[in-house]
Amino acid sequence: MQDKQAWVLAAEGNVAVVQLNGRAFPGVHIQGDTFMELRRQLANTVARLRRTSCDHKVVDELGDLVQQMTEMLRCYPATLLGHGIQLPYHAP
Repeated sequence: MQDKQAWVLAAEGNVAVVQLNGRAFPGVHIQGDTFMELRRQLANTVARLRRTSCDHKVVDELGDLVQQMTEMLRCYPATLLGHGIQLPYHAP
């Protein structure tokens, strides 16, 4: 664990705008379980679109987005479990 400063500029529901020390721009913090649910919904939509005759370029772009979200989530479970925190969702 690193001791770093962050400033919460705004918080609403499951989302906050957070400025990390040393970063030029604030980031958007989304609760892990909320982010996982958004990723799940998007992945399900991509899977349904792949089964239809639609614009495959659009489906591929959505698939890339799912992959990026998956990569963002990659460190989340290991980080929580490494700190003795239970996951707020069931891992797929």
